[in-house]
Amino acid sequence: MRLKSMILASTSFFILAGAAPAFAQADSTAAAQDAAAGAPDAAAASASVQQAEEDAIVVTGLRRSLETSQRIKRESEGIVDAIVAEDIGKLPDTFASSALQRVPGVAVTRGGGESAGVTVRGLPNLTTTYNGRDIFTAEGRYVQIQDFPAGTVAALEVYKSGLANQIEGGIAGAVNVRGRKPFDFNGFELSGSLNYVHSEQAQREAPNGNLLISDRWDTGIGEMGLLVNASYVGIEFLDSTREQSLVIGTTDAVNAPGNAGLRFPDAQGNFLGYGKRWRPSVNAAFQWKPTPELEIYADGLFQGFRSEDYNRWMFIPIFGGMTLSNISKIPGTNQISSMTVTNAVRPDGYAGSFNGHTDTYQGGGGLIWTRDRLRLSADIAYTDSQFTTSVMNVDYAMASSPVRNVVFDAAHDGGPTQTFLNFNINDPANYISRGLWQERLRVNGKDWQARTDLSYDLDLGFLKRIDVGLRYTNRKAGRDLGNLYINNEGARIPLTALPGLDVRSTMPGFQFNNVQPNVFFATPTRDSIRDNITQLRTFFGVPAGMPPYNPAENFRANEKSYAAYAQLKYGFDLGGTVIDGVVGLRAVKTKLNIDGFSRVEATGGAVTFPATSAESEYTDYLPNVSARVGLTDKLQLRLAFTQTRTRPNFFDLRPNTSLGQPVILAPGDTCLDPANAGSAVCVERLRRGGSAGNPDLKPLTSDNYDASLEYYFSRTGSITAAVFRHDAAGFLATVDDRTQPGLRIARPVNLGQTRLQGAEVTFTSFLDIDGLPEWMKGFGLQANGTYIDAKGDLQPNFAATLNNEQQPFPGVSKWAYNLIALYEKPQFSARLAYNYRSEFVNYYSLEPLDPTAHAVKERGRGQLDFSTSITPIPNITLAFDIVNLLGNPLQRDRQYNVDGDSYARQILYLERSYSLGVRFRF
Repeated sequence: MRLKSMILASTSFFILAGAAPAFAQADSTAAAQDAAAGAPDAAAASASVQQAEEDAIVVTGLRRSLETSQRIKRESEGIVDAIVAEDIGKLPDTFASSALQRVPGVAVTRGGGESAGVTVRGLPNLTTTYNGRDIFTAEGRYVQIQDFPAGTVAALEVYKSGLANQIEGGIAGAVNVRGRKPFDFNGFELSGSLNYVHSEQAQREAPNGNLLISDRWDTGIGEMGLLVNASYVGIEFLDSTREQSLVIGTTDAVNAPGNAGLRFPDAQGNFLGYGKRWRPSVNAAFQWKPTPELEIYADGLFQGFRSEDYNRWMFIPIFGGMTLSNISKIPGTNQISSMTVTNAVRPDGYAGSFNGHTDTYQGGGGLIWTRDRLRLSADIAYTDSQFTTSVMNVDYAMASSPVRNVVFDAAHDGGPTQTFLNFNINDPANYISRGLWQERLRVNGKDWQARTDLSYDLDLGFLKRIDVGLRYTNRKAGRDLGNLYINNEGARIPLTALPGLDVRSTMPGFQFNNVQPNVFFATPTRDSIRDNITQLRTFFGVPAGMPPYNPAENFRANEKSYAAYAQLKYGFDLGGTVIDGVVGLRAVKTKLNIDGFSRVEATGGAVTFPATSAESEYTDYLPNVSARVGLTDKLQLRLAFTQTRTRPNFFDLRPNTSLGQPVILAPGDTCLDPANAGSAVCVERLRRGGSAGNPDLKPLTSDNYDASLEYYFSRTGSITAAVFRHDAAGFLATVDDRTQPGLRIARPVNLGQTRLQGAEVTFTSFLDIDGLPEWMKGFGLQANGTYIDAKGDLQPNFAATLNNEQQPFPGVSKWAYNLIALYEKPQFSARLAYNYRSEFVNYYSLEPLDPTAHAVKERGRGQLDFSTSITPIPNITLAFDIVNLLGNPLQRDRQYNVDGDSYARQILYLERSYSLGVRFRF
């Protein structure tokens, strides 16, 4: 491990482990504002907890958060887990999405130096809100949680059971990101952080910083408060992958005399994905209380994402008119473990330059009026989000096809390795130009959303409160895509002859395991592609500028929704047992209009783009019922039933049909031989790909059943156990349409039934044991585990090969757990957090040579993170963090027959990072 001396400081140390539920600390006013935004039960609980704490012994730091979280969980009307920053910038991870993995039942996918792909109890379809308002990225249905810098987040709240007064849209529940407000603080607040993050594989550093200024003051027209919070989060990373083809070839008497019938992956590859990403963010909030009964507020958010990625890919075919020798088998199988390959199709690759740019703005305001038993609120907001990309790739090939020794299952970590004989892969003179690829994408989304909510405390026996409300949204989304590819391999132009290109060896990669001998190969640099793109376009004979948008790829959508809800809170005493809960119903009417173009190619070759459109209208009724039973003063039972649904993405609903680039075969490919062109394999390989939307898609739906038993044995100690079940229907899958000769059109369809059921267990406690020395009472433990059994229907063509039986649902691990050891005292704190998820299906594959659908599975993997901080003086904290301490690879396997035989599909080495820095608060 190397840590460069230029690492100077670290972002906020994130000591709070998010395994246990926790909640933001807010005063009653801030809580009321969150109530207006759709979380009244948690907000009310937060207010009552704060009052209780003001009347009790003052406790600070992590203990305060844990104590608050227990009271919140006990008093909430739904099933809520959360991660709270008990101090400015003290979420436990750099990105909000990484922090979520500490919540029981939440899983993430990792890559690119961060976490993404958040799922809750196996379900990927979430509603995401910011301060209770719906928020999204571009044309998508939800926001990218990783775009929220942890330094700007007060709390991440995961709602696992819905309530009628919450925004609909997620069958998995909702994640609310709560930002800070000026009334959260007693007066003036100035705080911030600065750090440098060192990435080990990329050998790069990136700065991070956060600054918050807030104040509140009394005026002649009431109390006012203003807060501004700015953040910059940067990261540079290198993810390196060794991988093998999904297609498993078979030797024959021609290419392997005496060894026919053996199986092997028909290609290998090495991928080096370097990225520089940074996220600027600013949020501001204003609060005004002209009277004790009335609050008026306004707030705004800017959320940015910038990326400059440099991807290098080397593809090594093991097919064509080849000869195989020196064959070794895996003992007891017909699988080849290593061999020598001669005269296969030549290797090729590309150097990819990708730029991404997102700007998301949200602004809104509202008021909250409270008098006696009545609370009335109104809120209106506008959101505008756009994501654009530009891609410029130079494709190349080896000038010849060298003999190579290939290994399919390396001794350490598995997966492929290759050694080229008598061929220098780092010599630019050994490569020729293959082509130039350009693409640009623009997607955007806008919406107006308005809601009003009324809550009235009743005095009608067991009826305690009624909540009613209305909500309206007007959402627009659009997409434009254009690309162009020019292939010039037939001219055999040396790669070094392309104007301005700087061709050099790659950066190393595979930093944690040098089993792969070819960690370097010659490729054009990112900067030389970008800086000389004008000359490259001229050289390839393409028009200046980026390619025009293709009408067949574009669409415009307008969706309006109208929602109304009513919810009753009840409560009564049954023989000394207190029972309370809520019963509610939310009705939502959706109207959608989406316009686009289709590509029509006449017999003579003329292409036209006739306009096409689709409309739909439907109404959803979403009930919720919950009960909380106080069995003792420390033990309670919670039961809940909800119905949820998620609308399909606009991209999947588009009425368009478009075609991809024609198939271009490499010289020497056997499908170029007219004698082979009619074979089933070659017919399939020569199909031109395309894609289409499906305006007839239905929303995804789920019936959800929850039960939890919660035991609180101390102010900071609890054990909880929960069971749950989701009966879901309508998940999307892509089906290939091969009815048109020479084409393969991919189209989304709704699947049938999926059932996910499982259990969660959590434990949280400090060593608050009488008789222990005070220093030992700083130790604590947070642990949680989740078990999920998930099976569902596959797309029809896959299911037909498996007797139409349900299969394990992709993306769901059967077992997952978090173990977090922590220590906290006023001058020192430390956290060691281990997160593990077991094997899961990544996706299913159906290949021509093996006509049964089989899974690509990701092996179980754990990640260990470490954080520590020291506070030498009250207002200054120094912190040091390590992410991915173990550095163990992410491994995926491809099963290819009914006997369960498999080969490694991918071995991915994720980035390891170190940060060192300072945090201040005045």
